[in-house]
Amino acid sequence: MALPPAENVGSIWAGAFFYGLYISTLFHCIRWLVFTDEGWKVRRNISKSMLIITLSIWFLSTVNKVLELGGAMQGVEPPKLTPPGTVKGLPWGTVVVCTGANITTLLADAVLIYRCWIIYEKSRLIVAFPIFFWFGGLMLTGLQAYGQIVQSALLLKDWDPVNRTAGGPGSILTPFWLCTIILNLYATSMIVRRIYLVSKASKTSASVDRLQFTMRILIESGFLYLITTVAHFVVWFTPNTYAISVISGMNLSIEGIAFNLILIRAAQGRVEEEKTNNVGPISALRFHATETSVVSIGQFPRTPVETRHGGDTATIHDTESAQYSGSSAV
Repeated sequence: MALPPAENVGSIWAGAFFYGLYISTLFHCIRWLVFTDEGWKVRRNISKSMLIITLSIWFLSTVNKVLELGGAMQGVEPPKLTPPGTVKGLPWGTVVVCTGANITTLLADAVLIYRCWIIYEKSRLIVAFPIFFWFGGLMLTGLQAYGQIVQSALLLKDWDPVNRTAGGPGSILTPFWLCTIILNLYATSMIVRRIYLVSKASKTSASVDRLQFTMRILIESGFLYLITTVAHFVVWFTPNTYAISVISGMNLSIEGIAFNLILIRAAQGRVEEEKTNNVGPISALRFHATETSVVSIGQFPRTPVETRHGGDTATIHDTESAQYSGSSAV
């Protein structure tokens, strides 16, 4: 059901405001990903995968806002008379908006799972749980697109405790967001736990400070994303269509903001430490299962600082690791 004009304007304004904040963090993020710490010289070793994912999130978010705005503008136009028997076209705009939002979340969640996998020395057992929910979200995304395209009568008449007046397959969106909430809570908690244990066993105060800074980045950005996602999940069970529209418009942009902030703050923390210590480029966080097995998370080598926790050795460098070991936010 279309919102009244006043509520529709408010919903669009809220979405545009947070999209503007997201764009500002995007430019800042690209600056740290592409250019060197000093000046505007292009880095020799750009993290291409992280750059591609960052730009993909931007592209999907932009398409989402363009289609939402186009749909709102069509909503204020006088209804057009159609000849009897005219077949109604498929709602491709709605399909692209909903599917694009889900794909954006899946991209951010995939990066989070990868970070967790790297931090735990590529342990498949650790990431099996979040991978299960990631594929659950992927299947729900496909089911959502199918339901919107074919307008299945079964989907419309089946158990549906959510608000239908907002439009869209709410009964599929809610389990999708529940999957991403569980995934983010688990993966972020496991990463923070790993870093916390290593920081407790650290030999130097400098390495402890670096790890604590990393944990703050992950917790703060993860909380920013989770609180919006939880609100998005809960609001579908309310009768307030306006609230659903506003929070849905905010959620995707906040996800991108949280994702970018991890990269920005990690890079800024690395630069600040370089200035303080007056040393060369600093690398990221490394975990050694043995002295001959090294898993590195970063790309800027420097003399390491080693600590031991149990049977593991952790070589700790800098909060650049947060680029690869943080929450999705998404």
